[in-house]
Amino acid sequence: MLIGGIFGAVIVPLISDGLRRRKPFIILALFGLLPGLAGITFAVPYWLLLASGFWFGFFLLSAGPIGFQYGAELTQPAPEGTSNSMLVVMGQISGILFIFGMDALPGTMTVSLVALMALTAGAGVLACLLKESPIWR
Repeated sequence: MLIGGIFGAVIVPLISDGLRRRKPFIILALFGLLPGLAGITFAVPYWLLLASGFWFGFFLLSAGPIGFQYGAELTQPAPEGTSNSMLVVMGQISGILFIFGMDALPGTMTVSLVALMALTAGAGVLACLLKESPIWR
């Protein structure tokens, strides 16, 4: 996951900056990580688990820099540090809530990961409603 994430966090934001687009890459990251998450959830062969982890990390961590930049561009003239801090805080809160939710779900970790897949797919659908960054219009 970490190796895939490093590649994704370097490559995808560079392409996003070159094309001057944020929205398509946020959508790509959300829907792109789903096959990797499914592999992590259901893979049995070790090589498939490793490949799924790489895929998941590539798309998951590529969304971070793009999301932070998108947030900073949407909230101008507010300081970039303020908008990024709010995104980090909301990420921490949602992570805590998800952990409590995982504890409340019956069964194995598979149930929680399937729920995470559903939430991610929902976030991908909502991302389709985003407006492109005003800086690039």
